[in-house]
Amino acid sequence: MKKPAPASLSAQYDRDGFVLIPDLLSAKECDSLKAEARKVLDENAKPGASVYVHVAVVSAMFRALAEDPRIVDILKPVMPHGVMFLSDKIVYKSPDKTFPTPWHIDAYYWRNTRPKLSVWIPLDDATAENGTLTVVPGSHKRDWRMVKLDLPSGEFGMGITDGEWQVGDVVTCSIKRGTAVVFSDRLVHGSTPNTAGKDRYAIISTYHAPANDEAFDLEFPARKVIVPASAH
Repeated sequence: MKKPAPASLSAQYDRDGFVLIPDLLSAKECDSLKAEARKVLDENAKPGASVYVHVAVVSAMFRALAEDPRIVDILKPVMPHGVMFLSDKIVYKSPDKTFPTPWHIDAYYWRNTRPKLSVWIPLDDATAENGTLTVVPGSHKRDWRMVKLDLPSGEFGMGITDGEWQVGDVVTCSIKRGTAVVFSDRLVHGSTPNTAGKDRYAIISTYHAPANDEAFDLEFPARKVIVPASAH
């Protein structure tokens, strides 16, 4: 899979709500980031937690990743009004975390704020068997209703249950580690069950256009303007 050209990347993102960027990080970089992720979880997360937010606050390595020129270069074509880092989180799936993430849109969790996008990078090869990301192309173009869910895991309280898409409409992101998935906060996405019996780590970094701080932004101390609006 070749990396899309900037114009093609922008067109794909507008059409589908997401784009895949292969081989963004090397295997060696993924190994180092995975070790750092384990350290961050051990030192900062609650025991047994599968998600840890504000990684860039406690890790210089992940802070540098959030501003990595390779990531910024793929964001510029889809963020014409500048690039501002908001926050990042580690998502960890252990062998006993087998449940899938239900269908949802991220915009629900930051309603009435400016649009955002996220960059999802698995630090292990991501497959249908180990809980990889699933997306519904084009779903970012309509509104969705999130409802309260009663799930055994107790980790995801809200989700979308009235999806009109068919099984064949869903893209399962079976990708090599170090590949990036850039997706809109309005894109319907979830994950497959984790049945592989292995650990799987991913980092998700979220960005929006630079602007005066909204009240929501103040919850994220690592936020930083990377590409000012005037630079476009």
